[in-house]
Amino acid sequence: MPTLKDIAERVGVSISTVSRVLANESNRAVNNLTKQKIWDAARDLGYPVKPPTQEPQSAAKGIGCIVSTMQDRHYHPYFSVIFEGIDKELSRHGYKLSFTHTLEDLKRPDIFREVTEDAQVEGVILIEGIDSSIYSHIKKHIKHIVGIDVSDPTIPTISYDRVEAARLAVAHLIGQGHRDIMFIGGTGLSGDFDREKRYRGYKSALEQAGLAVRPEHVLSAEWEPDNAYRLMLKFLDQPGGPLPTAVFAASDIMAMAAMRAISEKGYRIPQDFAIVGFDDNEPSRYTVPPLSTIHIPTFEIGIVAAKTMLQCIESPYPLPVKILLPFEPMFRQSSDWRVPQQP
Repeated sequence: MPTLKDIAERVGVSISTVSRVLANESNRAVNNLTKQKIWDAARDLGYPVKPPTQEPQSAAKGIGCIVSTMQDRHYHPYFSVIFEGIDKELSRHGYKLSFTHTLEDLKRPDIFREVTEDAQVEGVILIEGIDSSIYSHIKKHIKHIVGIDVSDPTIPTISYDRVEAARLAVAHLIGQGHRDIMFIGGTGLSGDFDREKRYRGYKSALEQAGLAVRPEHVLSAEWEPDNAYRLMLKFLDQPGGPLPTAVFAASDIMAMAAMRAISEKGYRIPQDFAIVGFDDNEPSRYTVPPLSTIHIPTFEIGIVAAKTMLQCIESPYPLPVKILLPFEPMFRQSSDWRVPQQP
């Protein structure tokens, strides 16, 4: 027969804490996450207990999300998958995703007050960079903050090596014999390409191969697929010398927009233009031809961010942790063409 000690050892709390929770005592010193772990352990071990009484809905705690670069969209193929991972992990532990706001949303005073003054919000997961004055205000009013690809050593962060991932994508194109490779991307909040990690990876791969960055072959679409499509059409309409033979786009949606422009102008992919994207969004495998890309574990990023937030609430790490997740190249037919060697 399992004992209270067995449950306490599994959860990592005292026997008295287990006893109070299983007796349904109202004790706010034990947070909801720990309570749920105790009930789960009791059930798994077969300890005979009565089910807990349901707390009022108003007592439910939540976690908010702020994302800086969604262009005020309700759906985005990269960020939406991160949200899905966060929501699933929070729900599994009895928490809820209270809100998802963009940087544009926070310009509204009513929404900004919701983020910083709602007592039911225990923490905020911040996805990518944010305006420094807004961020400073949030840090003063929100106790728990976890960042996803955020440059702040004072908070826990989850990320992956974007520079190396982009370098690997461009190195693949160079390995296929390409020597003139176009970049399509955006600068983000900094407004400076040299601070954008995927551009830095692109530049690093070229430099390692002894190739120069050609500024006229760097297109700033500001992360918008419509911009990528129009800029690519405009570029292909320009008279001039030899065209680049490959394109590296800093997101799959921009890569797909560029693919359409290239095809509409009568060029073949990959024989005339090889293309590699970034993210491995679900639609990338259904393009014609299927898009080469770098798989980023977006769903897992969301799960790890939620786990880190819950850890911060229940038992914070002694120092802010930085968790780096792996990425994986997914080279498909859009880059499966080796440039013929010159005699």
